[in-house]
Parts: sequence; structure tokens; C-alpha cells
Amino acid sequence: MKKLKKWQWVFVGFLAIMTIWSIYAEFTGHHGSEHWWSGIPMFWIWFGLIGCLLLIVFAKNLLALLIYKKEDYYNE
Repeated sequence: MKKLKKWQWVFVGFLAIMTIWSIYAEFTGHHGSEHWWSGIPMFWIWFGLIGCLLLIVFAKNLLALLIYKKEDYYNE
């Protein structure tokens, strides 16, 4: 197993703290205005995760259309 460098441990620790803080705030904090989705547990966590994944898929497919060339592109 590969050992992590110091900056990688700091990054992993930061992510762990942010995850714990986010889950704690989700269940204890007040989020301002009340909407129907405010009652769904961890809505903003899932909203952010799904939005991020959709952006990644969209960017990958868009760049595939712009960058990839036909197989015989350079032979013409």
C-alpha cells in the first residue's frame, strides 16, 4: 500500500472535518426560509453531489464532441 504524503493527509483530514461538519449542520442548523424540500433529510448534500456528477458527465461528453477526431483524420 502506498504511503500518503503530508499534504495528502492534510487534504484527507480537511475533507473528513468538512463532511462531519456538513452532516452536523444538516441535522442541527436552521436553513432560513422554509420550502417543501427543506424537510427532506440531507437534501443539500444530495443536491450538491448529483449536481457535481451531472456537471462532470456533461463536461466529459461535450469535450468528447469537440476534441475527438475520426480514426483516419490525419491520413486524409
